[in-house]
Amino acid sequence: MLATNPRGSDGPSRPDGPSPRAGQNHDNAGRRAGILFLVAAAVFSLRQLTSFDVFWYLRSGEEMLRRHALLFSDPFSYTSAQAWMNHEWLAEIFVALVARLGGIPGLVMFESAAVVCTLAILVHGRWPSPDWKQWPAWVGLACAAVALGLAAEPRAQLLSGILFAATLSLCQEDRGRPSRRLYLALPIGVLWANVHGGNPTGVALLAILFASAPSWRRALVAVGAGLATLASPYGLRVHEHFLGAHASLPEIREWHSLANALALGSLPQWAALFSALLAAALLVPRIHRREPVRFDVLALLVFAAVAFRYARFTWELSLLCASILLHLPGPAGPASEQHVPARRPFGIPVALALLGIASLAARQPIGLSFDSRRIPVAAVEYLKRAQPEGPMLNSYNFGGYLMWAYPREKVFIDSRAFTVYSETHFQDLLRLYAEPSFFRTLEMRWHFRLAVLQRAGRGARFLDWLRGQSDWRVLHEDDVATVLGKI
Repeated sequence: MLATNPRGSDGPSRPDGPSPRAGQNHDNAGRRAGILFLVAAAVFSLRQLTSFDVFWYLRSGEEMLRRHALLFSDPFSYTSAQAWMNHEWLAEIFVALVARLGGIPGLVMFESAAVVCTLAILVHGRWPSPDWKQWPAWVGLACAAVALGLAAEPRAQLLSGILFAATLSLCQEDRGRPSRRLYLALPIGVLWANVHGGNPTGVALLAILFASAPSWRRALVAVGAGLATLASPYGLRVHEHFLGAHASLPEIREWHSLANALALGSLPQWAALFSALLAAALLVPRIHRREPVRFDVLALLVFAAVAFRYARFTWELSLLCASILLHLPGPAGPASEQHVPARRPFGIPVALALLGIASLAARQPIGLSFDSRRIPVAAVEYLKRAQPEGPMLNSYNFGGYLMWAYPREKVFIDSRAFTVYSETHFQDLLRLYAEPSFFRTLEMRWHFRLAVLQRAGRGARFLDWLRGQSDWRVLHEDDVATVLGKI
């Protein structure tokens, strides 16, 4: 017998619970809030280029496009005596093509688009409700946007972030309902091996997925992803960059410990740390309730430990924490079951407010150019006019820009670091900064006649010493760089 509805009609009564229209309204509200957030994240990420690496990317990518061949030895410096393990070759070509199409503004817009793409893949159709119930998810997304948007550079790590988010989404999907879609991690791994070869983070995710719930299929994908890291022109050697023991590695800023990065006031690292603490705090009660969170817990422990040792991995940590917070149920159950329309938005305003505060606190200004306060633009203009004779000694950070903007002279060193230069060469530079008189030993070896040096930073003491030497004189000086020539 059919029950009658309150109005007494002959039709069946409404089932208990929210109507399909209420659920649709909820989904639409989350989608609209998500689009608004992505637009805000895109604007937030339009930062002036501050990376010194982008310029050697441009030079290397253009050279490979010109030659129609990969570079296995270094044609840009006169001090490299080893083969170039160019593990980012595909990213370099891609960056060069973007610059051909859009110049420096195009590279900035590429940064922004990559950040948005990474966040969109991470969410993967799970936009949380914009109300208060899902505020942790919005905070996690905001922290990820801050970590990515302020640290984004047009280089391999930016593309690697997209591939990491894709692999992470596949893992989260598979742990909920095992699917053959996990096999997509294998072609992603092959692409990753050539974009940012040797990066073990995708394999680590798949290994953690297997460890959290072992199966033959997950084991096969994890092993296959490990083998896919060898699918580059450098084979097993590609892992030397990430896994090789370099005593001087901590001297490079991106390889600082998390504690050092936080002490320097690095906002992306602070954002990642906050999201990690939030994710850990919200996982604890779920562990006590014996909920299936082994993958989340293991992944958080592994990536937090790696990020604590090397701050550059806070990118991956922030994405992982955002994913964990997205998959946590709110106070009223999972987001998919909360079909009550969000009448009082709270989560999305919090996320937008965090982006606004981070934008005000950021050191990088918004713009479609590069930050001329860091780049030796005026010094290179002088070099182009005067064309003083080399060989040239240059500061570590200036090498990439000199390589790209002043190809007439080969560089002494640049930020390609151990993929091009021996550790002995890198140690010579560190000793020069600490012991300026060591310059005479290097001068006898390399016969310098030109020096382009940073005025601020670690090498300032050496610059002051060289300026005082009777056989060297200042040829040009501006707020960023000093050019000296041998008399």
